[in-house]
Amino acid sequence: MKKLLRCVLALCMIATIAGCSNKPADTNISDGVYTESAKGNNGDVKVEVEVKDAKVIRVEVVEHMETAGIADVPIQSIPEAIVEHQSLKIDTIAGATNTSKAILEAAELGLMAAGFDVEAMKNKEVIEAVKSEAEDVICDTVVIGAGGAGMTTAIELKKGGQNVILVEKQAMNGGATSLAATYFVAVNTEYQKQAGLGLSIDEYIADQVSKNPDMNADNWKTLLERSEESVEWLNSLGTKINRPLSTYQVATEDGSSLGVAIVKALNAEIERLDVDMRLSTKAVELVTENDQVKGVKVESQNETYTIYADNIVIATGGFASGKEALLEYAPEWADLPSTSAAGSTGDGFELVKAVDANLAFMDVVRLNPSVHSENGVNSSLSAARAEGGIMVNLEGKRFCNDYYPDYTTLSKWMMEQEGDHVYILIDQSAMDKSKRLQGFKDQGYFIEADTIEELAEKMGVPADNLTATIEKYQLAVKTGIDEEFGRSANLTIDFTQAPYYAVSTKPGLQVTLGGIEVDSSMHVVTKAGHAINNLYAVGECAHDGLFGGAPTNENVTFGKLVAEDILNK
Repeated sequence: MKKLLRCVLALCMIATIAGCSNKPADTNISDGVYTESAKGNNGDVKVEVEVKDAKVIRVEVVEHMETAGIADVPIQSIPEAIVEHQSLKIDTIAGATNTSKAILEAAELGLMAAGFDVEAMKNKEVIEAVKSEAEDVICDTVVIGAGGAGMTTAIELKKGGQNVILVEKQAMNGGATSLAATYFVAVNTEYQKQAGLGLSIDEYIADQVSKNPDMNADNWKTLLERSEESVEWLNSLGTKINRPLSTYQVATEDGSSLGVAIVKALNAEIERLDVDMRLSTKAVELVTENDQVKGVKVESQNETYTIYADNIVIATGGFASGKEALLEYAPEWADLPSTSAAGSTGDGFELVKAVDANLAFMDVVRLNPSVHSENGVNSSLSAARAEGGIMVNLEGKRFCNDYYPDYTTLSKWMMEQEGDHVYILIDQSAMDKSKRLQGFKDQGYFIEADTIEELAEKMGVPADNLTATIEKYQLAVKTGIDEEFGRSANLTIDFTQAPYYAVSTKPGLQVTLGGIEVDSSMHVVTKAGHAINNLYAVGECAHDGLFGGAPTNENVTFGKLVAEDILNK
């Protein structure tokens, strides 16, 4: 992200003193420390700007509520760039645009208070370095995409003694895994059995296949039989995924974001092992020779080169945030908001066209029934449902099994209701369990009231209807039988602990469920049905037959499986 200046702005200074600030000669710029705030993705971002001798000598983000991992790069790099270039014409970081803009806006306010001509600083050009050809490199395996699947694969390969290079087009790692909100899909773990939530793996698989006959039961079995091992592997890295929510869900101990915990742990292991991770490096083309895949051509900010490798692993994610890919593969959903990662634009599907790979079920997506939009930011409030929340329409009535496991079906039920949104309701007992929900509360997402009647008034729904809805649901919790809609899972909130909370929600795009066809070892399969021995796809970009039934688990378990296959060659 470092850029070279074509010239340095010469400043003339006038010596004046105002208050406790010193003014250099011939300027209206005052030395001092200026603190300003601007709205970020999750709340205010507070920035300090320090000025001395008419120059910016320090810019620092001193307080924020932005998402860990995703916001780390702009929080470090944008202040550095402002100081280095004495300019506000700094590029935002893809995938963290709102955070980037908030830092720049707050810095601008601080510089304005100091007396700088901020318009001049916003127009001050920073020279782009010219792209050049760099030396090609050779490694054992190149992994494309540093989300959960890519990082897991790279970690296991490095531990196995391989020379592995991990490339990521974004300026930060984590991908869509960073946004995994609530739970890890696993069945019959010790945590669940001890909580009385044990369930046979075969029973769970049979239920999944009965709902979607296109599912691959063998891959489900491989995944679930290794789930506990994957959870414990993550916990050995510090994630604390040990709180059972249901027969198929395990969450973090304190209710904090699952994805943030996983990415933090994986990133620490990447650093500990000194994995060669190259951020802001985009894979643009598979390199083939005599029908064999030999490597991948990449572009970093200022150079292009080829990474030659014995094995290539594609872990580039789906395309829920890629407008062009959505229009090509799933146009029905192209206008919905996305809660997926900004980098989920379908790059991997373009790469494998060079080897005539088969793409399967590309029009199948999963909708997110818990999207809350605030100030142009789309956030997943699935934690409210995971902690036992119920959904009501604008009449104050439940309208479905609000814990139905098929999110797309649930979203379609929501879309049948009057108005453009519905509400998720919880009480204080759920809020106390989830740090993620507490964070959303601090951001002002929730309507809060001490009584159900007051909550109804603030929501704009009939109080009589909402009161009757709560009373019926309280009976369902007490008896364990939801006679209205047949909900049987997570009947935990009895709405006896005030205050009560409501948050507006509507459907959005969560993940895409089709992808590059793979075999049981995650080798890419061609349209002719041949598996390519040294080319793998894993994670959301792969069609592994599970249709996104356990995305975070698939990233970890199948990432480890890919590494095992490569190491066993």
